Amino acid sequence: MAQIDVADPTQMTVAFDELYVLESGGVDCFVLDWNDQKALPPYYIHVDGRRFGYTGTTYLVKGHGAQLPQWVQSEEAANHLTLFVERDDRLLAYVHDPSATEDDE
Repeated sequence: MAQIDVADPTQMTVAFDELYVLESGGVDCFVLDWNDQKALPPYYIHVDGRRFGYTGTTYLVKGHGAQLPQWVQSEEAANHLTLFVERDDRLLAYVHDPSATEDDE
């Protein structure tokens, strides 16, 4: 089950089985459903030892057109993994860059 870090509420950990897959424009995207949560989504989400950071980009859940799959494909071409958080009618975009360091302090 999703766990918000009590010491640092800007991050949380989830398991892959808590995500659903959204197919859009020929790409599959992992999505965390945040619609039933009162708190804002965290800035960082850890999945299977990988840290995904919020990019500041959002897409409409319905009607995102070709923009969402194009963004996912461009991130995959850069060897990055993507994740989305669904909140209300928006998909918040998160990215994991395996070459990035996690030193944000």
